[in-house]
Amino acid sequence: MVTGTAFTLAGLPGDLVNILALSARMAAGIALFAWHLPHRARFGRRAAALALLWAACVTAFVAAGLNVAQPSPVESALVQLAIFSAVLLACVGAVSVLFETSVWVALFCSTAGYTVQNLASGIGELALALLPLAGVDASSPWVALATWVVTAVATFVPCHLLVARKIDQEGLSQVEDRSMLAMMAVVSLVVIGFDLTIKLLAEVGLRVGFVVVLRLFHALACVFTLSMEYVLLYRRHLEQDMAATERLLAERERQYQMSRENIEAINVKCHDIKHQIRTLAGGGAAVDARVLDDIEREVSVYDSSVKTGNEALDTILTEKGLLCERRGITLTCIADGSALAGMAPADLYALFGNALDNAIEAVIGLDDPTRRSITLSVRSVVGVAAIHVENYCDDTLVMGADGLPVTTKGDRANHGFGTRSMRQIAERYGGSFSAVAEGGAFKLDVMIPLTYGHR
Repeated sequence: MVTGTAFTLAGLPGDLVNILALSARMAAGIALFAWHLPHRARFGRRAAALALLWAACVTAFVAAGLNVAQPSPVESALVQLAIFSAVLLACVGAVSVLFETSVWVALFCSTAGYTVQNLASGIGELALALLPLAGVDASSPWVALATWVVTAVATFVPCHLLVARKIDQEGLSQVEDRSMLAMMAVVSLVVIGFDLTIKLLAEVGLRVGFVVVLRLFHALACVFTLSMEYVLLYRRHLEQDMAATERLLAERERQYQMSRENIEAINVKCHDIKHQIRTLAGGGAAVDARVLDDIEREVSVYDSSVKTGNEALDTILTEKGLLCERRGITLTCIADGSALAGMAPADLYALFGNALDNAIEAVIGLDDPTRRSITLSVRSVVGVAAIHVENYCDDTLVMGADGLPVTTKGDRANHGFGTRSMRQIAERYGGSFSAVAEGGAFKLDVMIPLTYGHR
């Protein structure tokens, strides 16, 4: 049975009403964190089917509970702890069914959402315990309903403003930390268990003053659990930013070494041709054509260093340009890097790195060498930085319902996040992302306002 304050509306059993109210709060709590994840195809139908399945399970559970002997408070608390832990697992499955995400992200959203719900429930219980002291009849169904609604709004709105809204999609999509399992145990044993223990003590006659103190500690436990999950996610995000920055610095160092080696090679060739010129001036034969070819090759490699006016973008495009040259791919680049001056280097590296890596992977497998070409442009147009990447692709490329290409990797659970990451970066800067495959060509467009800032 569901312990705590029970009330009946429209002739429905109190347990059924309480469970449905709890379910609504739980769904709202999880939605705070999961709603901006990519929705799966037929999202509405999936959500309706899950809602009907859940309603059927709740109805069957309440009906079965009416036909069994009332358990002792301790037995009831233990049974509810097991049931709520199972419900938490079911929530993870529901998030995975509704959204295109990993099990770790689903686990994060479920535990964080359930913690917010439990915080709202605990504050509601606290309010109902204090109302009699103010002369209000807390047993009235409408007073109880109004209390639940007010406390839910008073809890969910601050949690949305202070936590959920700050968790950007890129950070959320990159949750791959196994310590989320430990966080799930914390939610199950501490938050749920603490809440049920307080209810049990209230049922056996604990004084209101002690209940209030315990409820305050329960609220602190919920806030602490939620903050720890946020810190865990934020730490992961910082680790990824540091890794991207380290890769960027490593590429800059590699480009510096490559440029120095190319300069040294050109100096050697120039020294050789100087002697050839002296020989020619002295009436000797013409300059050796092989020496000229060597010089042209060395100069072309040195000249591949891109200068766009943005140091981070220069490094990325130079790296990818050299990669294309080694693989026989033509990369045509016209870029005004100053249009992207406000973007973080790590975001630039992720955005252009993913875009060009995907394009290179697409054209390298084409049988026709003349189709192994990539075009990239960055320019300022009517107050926005317009990024366009275009390349030939296989005719079998499939676009998903979310407007993104379906990954060709066999393990879809751990692949296909590159284009999602690009879209999330664009949206975080207040821009837009679009991709289309038609006529054997793949076109990617990103628009970012020139007045953007970090969100």
